[in-house]
Amino acid sequence: MISLPSMLKYQRHLGLTGQWLLQSVARGNPGSSAYFSPILGWSGPYPETTGYLIPTLFALHNRFPDHGYDQAARHAGNWLLDIQHDNGAWPGGVHRANRQGHPSVFNTGQVIRGLLALDDATKDNGWLAAALRAAEWLAAGVGDDGQWQLQDYRSANTPSYYTYVASPMLDVWRRTEDRGIHDASERVLDLVLRRRQTNGAFAHWGFAEGEPGFTHVIGYTVAGLLEAARLTGDWTRYGAPATQALETLRTKSELNHGRLSGAFDLDWSETVKAVCLTGNAQIAICLLVWEEQAHDLRLVNAAAKLMDEVCRRQWVHSWPKSLRGAVGGSSPLWGRYMTMRYPNWAAKYHCDALMSLIDRLSCEVESTT
Repeated sequence: MISLPSMLKYQRHLGLTGQWLLQSVARGNPGSSAYFSPILGWSGPYPETTGYLIPTLFALHNRFPDHGYDQAARHAGNWLLDIQHDNGAWPGGVHRANRQGHPSVFNTGQVIRGLLALDDATKDNGWLAAALRAAEWLAAGVGDDGQWQLQDYRSANTPSYYTYVASPMLDVWRRTEDRGIHDASERVLDLVLRRRQTNGAFAHWGFAEGEPGFTHVIGYTVAGLLEAARLTGDWTRYGAPATQALETLRTKSELNHGRLSGAFDLDWSETVKAVCLTGNAQIAICLLVWEEQAHDLRLVNAAAKLMDEVCRRQWVHSWPKSLRGAVGGSSPLWGRYMTMRYPNWAAKYHCDALMSLIDRLSCEVESTT
């Protein structure tokens, strides 16, 4: 199905992207710079994506133990502890010195991911204690209807992609058995499941009311449900409802050899021609998670094609150094998502998808030899 040269290609692209992530940490010191712009240079550090970069850095350390990924993860984690609000939350937006910023629901959820990865790697209870405080703050803000009472980002309603906040809350519950956190997370997930359309799309999955969803936030929505299925052991309740959307995306990407439109409305009509490269990688990850349940090699093949498209668009040239290994927000770079920028989260999901794909393909090779 996949040739040895293809496997070597994925390894090469993984190494390049990992090194670019280390650059982003060095430039955003002590957090990871949100993005590199050929026009404006490196941005300031971004707490949200620095948080969920940490699990990726540890995973890269397991493959490349002499490259300093684990030190970067710990360094970033200590910075996140330093800027945590007294109520347990983290601020939204790019961090600026001497400015605390408003607490953010989504960003706090993503930082929890990093703290739990640090807890796994170090067995230092301080990480879990900070994650628990954050999850308690998140849980306290969830109403009986599953909506966060604190308005966050650009929507009056809690967006459907906040499943990606509910799932790290469940991970805290799994470690602490805090029932209040579990129940609040469950209310959020149930709200989103009630929004599921007959065609598998989820209402309110865009950044703002009435907007189509970039594949980036569609990926968040689906991934949050798949993670909830893993953490609760209930595939029927949380995982199965996400598969119709994934099958639609798989079919659309297959018809275009891995080139997936960057955004869709609730009728699955394309609203953006440019590819959202982050979304490609996220959908590839979700397909591989689904394949663990479905045992359908078509899903692996679709994930490989999606990643082939991202690899084709990655900057692999030696100069300039700030771009080597970077993944753009859109392809072409002037597309609507993260226009003319190379975000650290595109690189993060590129690494995650390549590691998942390499591991899955390695199993396939072993089974045929």
